[in-house]
Amino acid sequence: MADRIAVNSATRLSEAIHKLTAMYREKKYVVVSFREGKDRTLDQNALWFALYERIAQMTNIGDVEDARSYCKLHVGVRILLRDCADYRETWDRLFLHWSYEDKLALMGAHPVAGPEGLAVTRLFNRKQGIEYTDRIVSEFTGRGVFFGDLLGEAAA
Repeated sequence: MADRIAVNSATRLSEAIHKLTAMYREKKYVVVSFREGKDRTLDQNALWFALYERIAQMTNIGDVEDARSYCKLHVGVRILLRDCADYRETWDRLFLHWSYEDKLALMGAHPVAGPEGLAVTRLFNRKQGIEYTDRIVSEFTGRGVFFGDLLGEAAA
């Protein structure tokens, strides 16, 4: 049984300790992992999909999945390579020698990476997710793509 508890108050900390104690008493073996920061939100995932749709509509990059793959490779992978030594080491060992086309294909449904493609955005913490959004918007605004309506900004 896998449970996740976000500890953001004294009450939630107490609940987590109680849950851990109960699991230990029942099973005598419990695996625990800790991570700082907030999770990405479903709203963030929905925003990314809307960005990919807009990019697909307003550029010659391809369809929504092509836009998603492009953004994951050109923006997301770069964030993880910068921020995560383990990811960088694994990327360099396994994928650095791959062609650009093969790396791009790895970002979508792929026999090696599964139906969602290589883990990139799902590994982000909240801060990395915000940076990912900002960098996509910056890059594609420079190419003439308008995102203001998606981001709640007034049209210029």
